[in-house]
Amino acid sequence: MNSLTLLRAMNGIHEEDVIMAGKHYFINDKKTVPIRAKRLVAFAIAAVLMLSLGIAAYAAYNAVSTPEAAEKVAREQIAQWRELGLLNPNVDFEREADKIIEIEEEQGGSAWYGRLFPHSFDVSWYFGQNPYSCTLNIDTLGGKIMYADFFARADADAVPTGEVELTVGPDGETKTFYYYENYEDLLSPGQTVDGFCSALAEYRGYNGYRLADRGDAVYTEEYAAFYGAVDGSTRMTDILWDTSGNHYLAVFFDGDPEQAPVYLGLMQYPGFVGMDVGIRHPVG
Repeated sequence: MNSLTLLRAMNGIHEEDVIMAGKHYFINDKKTVPIRAKRLVAFAIAAVLMLSLGIAAYAAYNAVSTPEAAEKVAREQIAQWRELGLLNPNVDFEREADKIIEIEEEQGGSAWYGRLFPHSFDVSWYFGQNPYSCTLNIDTLGGKIMYADFFARADADAVPTGEVELTVGPDGETKTFYYYENYEDLLSPGQTVDGFCSALAEYRGYNGYRLADRGDAVYTEEYAAFYGAVDGSTRMTDILWDTSGNHYLAVFFDGDPEQAPVYLGLMQYPGFVGMDVGIRHPVG
C-alpha cells in the first residue's frame, strides 16, 4: 500500500477515531507505560487502523478491480441512471457483456484540459437481438460512469426522417439506409436540458450546473450556431444537434475543482440513434 493509496483509503475512517486512539494511549496520566510496551501498543493501534483500511475503505477503493466487478457495477450504474431520469426506463442489458477492456490511468493533454483519467474499464453490450447497445467507461476508484455511449435501434414500423445510399460489398453495390429520430427510446419522454443536467449533477455529486457561455474556450462561433439559443427549458430532442461529431453541448458543474466540461450529444446513424455523455469525448 503506497502513500497515495493510504490517503485515499483513510477517507473511510473518521478523524475522531484516530484522535481518540491517540488520547487513550499517549495522554494517560493514571499509569506509566514502559517504552517497549508503548511501542508494542503503538504497533497494535497501527495494525488495527491498517486492518480497518484494508477491510473497509481500502476494499472500497479496489471495488472495481476485475472485469466481472466492472460489469456488475456497470449494471448498477445503468439502473441508477434510469432512476434519475437520465435514461428511458426501458433501457436495460440483462445478458452478459460482449466486451470488457481494462484501461490504464493516463494524463490527458491540453485537449482534455489537463485532466488525469483514472484507471477504468470499458464495458460494452452489442445490439444482437436487443434493441439497445452501449459502451460505458467505469472508473475503478469511484465506480461511476465517466462516459457513456448508448444506442437504440428503430422499430421495424418506425417512420424514416431521411435516407442515405451506401456502397456495400466488393462489387460496388449500393444499398439505401434510413435515418430515424427515435431519441425517446433512450431519453425519458419530454426530457429538458435542465432535467437532464440537474440529474447528471446529482449523479456526479455536484450542487448544480451551467451551460457553456462566451467566457469559455469551447464557445466558438460554430458552437454558438448550434447551442447559442439552448437553455434549461429546451427539450433535448429539440436541440439542433451537430451530427458531424465536431460539436457537443458543453456543461460545467458547480463544485468541480477542474471546471472541465462534460459533453452531451444526440446522434443519428443509419437505422438507429445514439446518445453520448461524458468527459472522455472526441471534442476535448
